[in-house]
Amino acid sequence: MEKDNPIPDFAILQNSRTKVSGVWTKERGEWIQAPAEDYTILGLIARLLRTSPHPEKLIKDIAVIVKNENNN
Repeated sequence: MEKDNPIPDFAILQNSRTKVSGVWTKERGEWIQAPAEDYTILGLIARLLRTSPHPEKLIKDIAVIVKNENNN
């Protein structure tokens, strides 16, 4: 993140009461509300990122998997 303006590259925000999830990417510069059916998987991804010793590698690995799935 930038030192003077700490804008995250990626973030997941979840409301456990309403089961609403939001995803932020720096590239888009806006929050996107995820479909309700994605609440569980986004929670899992958020936990994995919080507990991973290498969260940047994890998110890059996930991106590669998604890209490969989209090419099939």
